[in-house]
Amino acid sequence: MALFYKELKELRDSRGISLEEIHDRTKINIKYLNGIENGNFEILPVPYVRLFLRAYTEEIGGNSQRALEQLDSFLGTNRPHVQLSPSVSDNQEDDIIAKDEIDADDQAFFSSSDKKLRQDMTKGGILLIVFIFAIIVFQKIFKEDDTAMATDNVPILTQRVQAISEIQLLTDFMLDKNDQRLLPVAPPFYVKLITMDQIAFTIRLDSADTRSKFLQANDEYDFVGIENKTDFLFTDTKGLSIYINAHSLQNISNYEHPLKLTLKPNPPTMIVQWYKPLR
Repeated sequence: MALFYKELKELRDSRGISLEEIHDRTKINIKYLNGIENGNFEILPVPYVRLFLRAYTEEIGGNSQRALEQLDSFLGTNRPHVQLSPSVSDNQEDDIIAKDEIDADDQAFFSSSDKKLRQDMTKGGILLIVFIFAIIVFQKIFKEDDTAMATDNVPILTQRVQAISEIQLLTDFMLDKNDQRLLPVAPPFYVKLITMDQIAFTIRLDSADTRSKFLQANDEYDFVGIENKTDFLFTDTKGLSIYINAHSLQNISNYEHPLKLTLKPNPPTMIVQWYKPLR
């Protein structure tokens, strides 16, 4: 009586099926297929002996269940080199993937895939860096454009009036009227200027040097803690409101020629002088 594995080989030969065809369909290494046909089951991975035999038998059209029974009988008398793992049952055999049977072609495929993956990741990283850099550049360009547009859309504020000096006042103008009165507040004086139009003026604290100031429309300026004689000389007072210690000065606003305001601490006095151009 022929051994069962020889009968399986004869069945394969009779049906004209090559080992390469079985390998292509099952991915079982040809070395292991030869081992099955020659009865060299000790070269097969122990957990997959029954699985490989079953797959091989079904591919050639044999009775896989009978082949497994014959395997058990064969190994029962010739099993010094092979011991089947009890952890693998017949029902689990269909679910086992023979990972150890990946041949050289399969290994080359995975190696190539890993290399391609690394190349793709490198290219992707470079593209990401370029993309981020482009975003930064565009943001900078757009920011500069927005700034330029904002500058273009905002009207340039020119200084319409210039501060007048004491010499100009005496040379080009003459005193029109004068008003002197006691202030209802005691020093130190707190002077606030609020503008609705451009205002230019000079200020001199006691015997100190004269300083020039210029205020835009809708501006405010505060002079805090004035305790000595102080002179304010305004080129005009158009749109100007003046407050001394929160008291509004009603009679000096909206004058179109120079106006001089003098504050004296002792007694608390205010002197207002209106000037007009020389004829």
